[in-house]
Amino acid sequence: MPTVMDAIIHAMIDFRKEILDNLQLSLEYHTEQLEEIKHHMNYKMKELRDEMNRKLDQKQNSPSFPIQGLKNQTNASLDKLRDLTKEIQKETKRLSSESFLQINRIGQTVDVMYSMSLFGGGWKVFLHRIDGSVNFYQNLTMYKTGFGNIYGEHWLGLEKLHLMTKSGSHELLVVVEDFEGSSKYALYDEFKTGTNEEKFKLIVGNYSGTAGDSLAYLNGSHFSTFDQDSEVYENFNYAESLNGAWWFKDNLYSHLNGVYHKNGSHTDFGVFWETFRGVSYSLKSATMMFRTHASKNEV
Repeated sequence: MPTVMDAIIHAMIDFRKEILDNLQLSLEYHTEQLEEIKHHMNYKMKELRDEMNRKLDQKQNSPSFPIQGLKNQTNASLDKLRDLTKEIQKETKRLSSESFLQINRIGQTVDVMYSMSLFGGGWKVFLHRIDGSVNFYQNLTMYKTGFGNIYGEHWLGLEKLHLMTKSGSHELLVVVEDFEGSSKYALYDEFKTGTNEEKFKLIVGNYSGTAGDSLAYLNGSHFSTFDQDSEVYENFNYAESLNGAWWFKDNLYSHLNGVYHKNGSHTDFGVFWETFRGVSYSLKSATMMFRTHASKNEV
């Protein structure tokens, strides 16, 4: 009959296998992406060489051979090559910090953005705001299932979030950035969300970080949308009034699903984290992500 120690050993083996599988998927993804970049670069280089050779042949066979015109065309081609190089460098930098994997939970395949550059990596992203390209004023059904582009702005989905955090111990990382280039973080040593019947109740632990704690006050609150006000305060619907959705309470400390202001106007009640820039400052970017404690590295 299996002992408790046997069960623990098997659980550890299963967990390590899952980590290795995820790392293998990450390696395969990066390899494919780098091969695509290499192929794209080679193709563009060949295009530029062919174009330059063709124009050189045309000029050499013409009655007059304007050197200055050829120099201008060569400089234009070199500018294109420099732009391509910058694009490749930018893409390589992105790939070094993020990967996009598929993980299985309860027989369900979930596409997840992974952040690999912060505090040891392994963070699964469930909220990503960067440019206002996605409308976050959505109903409860959309917030349950998720919306947006996994490669850009998106909300992963409350149902997926519950399935992925209900077992084991997890920690939460929030990263916020203002339009002046300052980036701060808030780390919570516990994180999970409740079931649909519990209205996806928020559970967070102790705070540490540089952004200030604008979430612990909301611990135990329920998720609200304009069509389901889970926290009723004198018949006031925060989600509807703020054009967003969040774990609201009677005081506003944070709302990262608020209206995004592209031009950097610091409009009241946009995307805010009160202890960082206050409720009247709408942030440039905000990301929420979690990972299991077992994958935690020293900060």
